Amino acid sequence: MDKDSTNLADQQYECVAEIGEGAYGKVFKARDLKNGGRFVALKRVRVQTSEEGMPLSTIREVAVLRHLETFEHPNVVRLFDVCTVSRTDRETKLTLVFEHVDQDLTTYLDKVPEPGVPTETIKDMMLQLFRGLDFLHSHRVVHRDLKPQNILVTSNGQIKLADFGLARIYSFQMALTSVV
Repeated sequence: MDKDSTNLADQQYECVAEIGEGAYGKVFKARDLKNGGRFVALKRVRVQTSEEGMPLSTIREVAVLRHLETFEHPNVVRLFDVCTVSRTDRETKLTLVFEHVDQDLTTYLDKVPEPGVPTETIKDMMLQLFRGLDFLHSHRVVHRDLKPQNILVTSNGQIKLADFGLARIYSFQMALTSVV
């Protein structure tokens, strides 16, 4: 995180390590100083603000996770908070605070020794993945970007769906069109 910025996010969260980087910004592993030092993932997003406002992918991700947060499902990553760090005419900096999960599915699979993932573990992971997708679909959310990097795996093998930047909340009318 930027050392020179003094905002609520910097006061509440202490960065431990940078754990990823994407098109819109960086992800950090951090301690939540106001919640017992639990680890969280800070997605520091830098978005170009145009006359139309913030990019649709950022709005979608926050909207979808806010929509889902009241239901809380074990196979969907939790959004704890959204902090506006700074805003200018050209740019908005946001910090999205998620539950921290140590690895994505790609990293998990790379670490598995030969002869590979046991059949029972594969079945369990697939069941969790399907439960997460069923939960999303039952709440009218289509993820639209499922890939190993967006499927997180906890240290005890729990699957969590993440990265809702391309997701859509659909209505009955949208379901009858080619929007999805």
